[in-house]
Amino acid sequence: MAEHGDLAPSNIMYRRWLKKLGQKRHWTTLLKNFSDSDYQSSSDAELRCYYLRALYGRGQSEKALDWTTEIWLSPKSQPKACDPIFDVWRTTPRFTQELAWQRLDGAIKNNQRKLARYLLRFFTGSNRRIADAYYQVHTQPKRVIRHSRFAQDSANNRTIVQHGLMRLSKNNAAEAATAWRRYADTHSFSAVQRSIIADHIQVGLARAGVFPSADERGRFTSSFATQGIAEAALSEQNWDELMYWVRQLPAGEQTTQRWQYWWARALQKAGRAQPLSGDSPDPQQMLQNLAGQRHYYGFMAALALELPLQSLQAGTPAPAPFDLASNAHAQRAIELFAIGEDLNGRREWYRALDSVSNDEKRQLGHLARDIGDLSLAIRSANLAEAMDDLVLRFPIAHSSDFNSAAHKQDVAPALLRAVARQESAYQPTARSPVGARGLMQLMPATAKLVAKRARLPNRFATQLNDPKVNIQLGSYHIAWLIERFNGQLPLAIAAYNAGEHRVDRWIKDADRMPVDVWIETIPFRETRNYVKNVLAFTYVYNQLLESPAAILESRVVSVSRNSP
Repeated sequence: MAEHGDLAPSNIMYRRWLKKLGQKRHWTTLLKNFSDSDYQSSSDAELRCYYLRALYGRGQSEKALDWTTEIWLSPKSQPKACDPIFDVWRTTPRFTQELAWQRLDGAIKNNQRKLARYLLRFFTGSNRRIADAYYQVHTQPKRVIRHSRFAQDSANNRTIVQHGLMRLSKNNAAEAATAWRRYADTHSFSAVQRSIIADHIQVGLARAGVFPSADERGRFTSSFATQGIAEAALSEQNWDELMYWVRQLPAGEQTTQRWQYWWARALQKAGRAQPLSGDSPDPQQMLQNLAGQRHYYGFMAALALELPLQSLQAGTPAPAPFDLASNAHAQRAIELFAIGEDLNGRREWYRALDSVSNDEKRQLGHLARDIGDLSLAIRSANLAEAMDDLVLRFPIAHSSDFNSAAHKQDVAPALLRAVARQESAYQPTARSPVGARGLMQLMPATAKLVAKRARLPNRFATQLNDPKVNIQLGSYHIAWLIERFNGQLPLAIAAYNAGEHRVDRWIKDADRMPVDVWIETIPFRETRNYVKNVLAFTYVYNQLLESPAAILESRVVSVSRNSP
């Protein structure tokens, strides 16, 4: 650390060494190398607990136990290294039923069910009964309807009732509204609590198609309520409600690309192609403004206006070469990559990115591209906010493999590239936290199934880091999904991310729903954004590959459970 503290792995090794000292109970050495200020600035719960145990073991027990309170109150499970100090702490007067309730409340609100169940053991007597009730209401929100169970107007009961009504409103807002009318009369909820409960119930009602009356609208002004009701109006395709609630959104939210697009579309759908008054927006102009921008909503706006395809240039000219001599991290990264030390090379690269300007980040991106690391090139471009540098952001690589796979499966090469761009940012050895691997991020089980369907060798499922193999399997899978969903590309893309059976459920009640509405109302945010990105990336790649096409085919204007 004294001689090479600037190396990217140094701090990692140092933290590991400190933890090893803790594991071996070398408290004196640990205290010499980790201080109070280090403790306060650290976010590593395991290391912090070792430090508290070191303090306790070296004569600073009161300080150690006082500081333990903060860590124990975390609403998430803590490392096993914390258990010894927690066990001692709970034997002192510092541990109370009130603190146990505080942590239970945090765990439940963070949906940490396993932790919440564990915490129930620390309650006794009537406290145990109320803690059990809180956990049961969290897992079975309908229990909150039993007014007699929570008839006592206590702070804990009000907390449970508020939480239960908020959860119940997601699936049965009408029952939540009925229960709330009774609780509102019998319990002394604060004005803030009443507002929060009312907002959640009204958003739930809106999702079921029941919107506030003209007289009630003024009661719902929070960002949660206005956005939730606007989204419900969009899902219900209630264009008049959508136009009203978009106007109520906070200014920063109202002017986003998403809501500008849907405000304009609502005006169109409601038959208001022209502004009604001086302060009423012009939907054509709103869409025109979006259509000139390179993003999902811009491409969708152009489609809605039936405008010619955007003409995408190759982007900004390549910058001057990065001055390697000016940055030791970049120098080391280049050498580490050269000898196959990719992990430490990336660590140094990220340190280099942290220490340079946006222009230099872009220069580093081109350097990464030159040495063949496209994922680092993309990351560098994004951090540099170099949105117009299409060479960096949308690389053209593995052309023979993508073109061959596209030809065999009769799908657009641009689509396959877009999936690889979204899934792995062109990193052949990418591995997700759940085990998906390679350029197109296939799970081993999926790869095995795809290989069987495609009549490819079984060994292919074990060679997912090979770009040729990964592209073959991924292209067959996406082509199979496109056929399964009758050529409806957004559905196939969603299924590639979330699974075909989930998509089956999502389209069950969506027959003839406009496809842009369906995409916007996909229940999983990750999948919703995934579909938008892949469609937008496909559009861009079509332009870059000189095979221009609209973001969606004109025949796929609505979702169908049958043939489009």
